[in-house]
Amino acid sequence: MIQAFIASIGYAGGVIVDKVILSRYKIPVKRFIPLLFIWLAIITAFLLPSFGLVHWQALWSYKYILLFLAMLAVAITWNSFYYRGIQEEEIHEFELIMMLSPLVTIILSEIFLPAERNLALFIAGTIASLVLIASRFRHHHLQITRNTGIVVSAMVLMSAESIIIKYLLDVFSPAALYFTRTLVMSVVFLILWRPKLLEMPAKCFAYTIISAAFGVIQMVLKFYGFQKLGVVETTIILVLGPFLVYFFSAFYFKENLKFRDIVAAIIVITTVIYITFFR
Repeated sequence: MIQAFIASIGYAGGVIVDKVILSRYKIPVKRFIPLLFIWLAIITAFLLPSFGLVHWQALWSYKYILLFLAMLAVAITWNSFYYRGIQEEEIHEFELIMMLSPLVTIILSEIFLPAERNLALFIAGTIASLVLIASRFRHHHLQITRNTGIVVSAMVLMSAESIIIKYLLDVFSPAALYFTRTLVMSVVFLILWRPKLLEMPAKCFAYTIISAAFGVIQMVLKFYGFQKLGVVETTIILVLGPFLVYFFSAFYFKENLKFRDIVAAIIVITTVIYITFFR
């Protein structure tokens, strides 16, 4: 449980730093993403000596090769859409769409991960997800813009990738999978976009490293959660992440924090306590 909780903190920190880089400093997405993924791979590489296990014999099968290629295709697409959404959408609009991801992930898990089918978990996850959505939607109506479809696509593909990752964790350790994923993606982004990385302002370069550190914390621990707890239970705990974004936004971006947000956060925390100790 502690890994998933720390991952939710990493998620919140990453969203806030990314919003600063992309919105406040107006760094082009095609320059930011390749640099970010380079640093994600570099930071994760330090984990490999201790946590970089790969079952090579099992990996070289059609099943896992196809799953790995599918993960890369899905991850490259949703990351491109995701960071465009952060840059061009208001943070509330962006989060309102992305908070659908836990519910979509839980539904996909019920369909594609038979071992995780559990009525108590499904009900708890659905409650946590719906409370998360309701806490924002009631007092902040979704404005449909030309970028809404991009963010929705990112959300659905992100959820689908979670299912693929669960299967790949049979042959990769979380750190090894994330390192391989980010390394290949950084190379692909560099080839496709050929960004002028040296034109990045020094302050934004430093912020990108900070964002990468948050990203490694979030994703590696999220992968560990998928492996140890399962996709559904980890996803429920990660629902705490958006609430942390709200609280950070209230202080850093001077956005309003409503009483309803606090009540919803308490309900989600109660749900997490239930699945952890009383299920």
